[in-house]
Amino acid sequence: MRRTTTLLLVLSVLAGERAVAVSIVLDYALDAHNENWFDPSTPDGRARRLAVNAAADLLSVIITNDDWAPLSNFRESITFTDIAAATIRDLDGGTLIGTPESDGRGYSYSSSTNDVDTTNRGSVDANEYVIYVGAFAFDSAATANAKAGWDSNDRRNAAGDEFNTWGGRVYFNTAYNWYAGQNPGANPVDSYGIQDPDKTPTADSSADNWEWSAADAAWKGFDLASVDPSAGSARDLYGTALHELMHALGATSTVIEDYVGVNLAGDFVGTALTAEHGGPVPGDGGHFAEDTQSVVWASEGVVSETLLDPNSRLGVRKHLTRLDAALLTDLGYQVEGAYPDGFLHGDYNDDGLVNAADYTVWRDAEAGSTTLANDPSFTEINLDDLLAWQDRYGHSAIALTVPVPSGALIALPPLAALIRRRRFDGNKACH
Repeated sequence: MRRTTTLLLVLSVLAGERAVAVSIVLDYALDAHNENWFDPSTPDGRARRLAVNAAADLLSVIITNDDWAPLSNFRESITFTDIAAATIRDLDGGTLIGTPESDGRGYSYSSSTNDVDTTNRGSVDANEYVIYVGAFAFDSAATANAKAGWDSNDRRNAAGDEFNTWGGRVYFNTAYNWYAGQNPGANPVDSYGIQDPDKTPTADSSADNWEWSAADAAWKGFDLASVDPSAGSARDLYGTALHELMHALGATSTVIEDYVGVNLAGDFVGTALTAEHGGPVPGDGGHFAEDTQSVVWASEGVVSETLLDPNSRLGVRKHLTRLDAALLTDLGYQVEGAYPDGFLHGDYNDDGLVNAADYTVWRDAEAGSTTLANDPSFTEINLDDLLAWQDRYGHSAIALTVPVPSGALIALPPLAALIRRRRFDGNKACH
């Protein structure tokens, strides 16, 4: 299936040159010291990590800012709220004691004690955005699927008019049931399935893959149960990760008010937003108003509820829409293009197939300084590139448009054995 991309991005990839982009670095050290929900040595942990990585991969490719200075003296704390446990571990494995919250149900935390920061890195590279990823059981009063936010230590571009920070945090509620499947495809090159050509039908059609709510007169998102029945009662991890990464990139009420603009009715009035929507966009603090509709980013006219809608349904996947991208633009991010046609993460020899030959390319490149084809991070080669190869083993550029049942397993060398053959830093940032 052909997808619209910018000519510049396509030409640069064909020429073997990557478009300069913000590199969203996901750091799983927090999770590794706590519930280890994203443990890549287990099938469930590996699937969860791949789902979140796929969301970060998309944003890393389409956000093309290239004017962020490095932070050479980075010291920062990160905070968490609504955690059920009275103690957790910080990024270095030390014990943090929670502060009881006013509702008496849970605890809040900061990774900084007595102004001594406990982040696990001393600097942030140019055009790099670090996001710490965790997972905890939320307290019994919490209703959130996940939480996220940006943190301080602002850094500006030369003109001083972009909202940029060192990064932030995203953490998921492990008390819920999650769907971490990759079908119908987390990336825009994968098929979005079939949507009713009537964009305002009177009822939801069983012949398409998209959920229509007649009561709300709105498309809610991709119906995952149409390709994987196991997803029907679960929260979608990929769509939730995209939503929370938007918050971690600055899509919060205070930043939207300061950098995007909000009128007296609470509508968002950013230049890109109003151009895309045809006027002010109904807003609700750090979210678009419920049921706000837009066209899915890089799709051929598929309509959906915006990704930054405050609610989501079980068994439904929401993708980035044009309004979501417009909000990022109004925050100062340069958003353009999509995954180019034929972009197949894991196809490291760029022959349109993911097979054993790509493992050899990855192994040799990881040992040296060679870059990998079809690596959305375009920088560091690490374990997550190996996980992407394993997850997509047997795929081809053509087969990407055909959903595969998530329960289908591919006979591969055990991941633990592959890891033993190579040396990895357990806290190494992934892309």
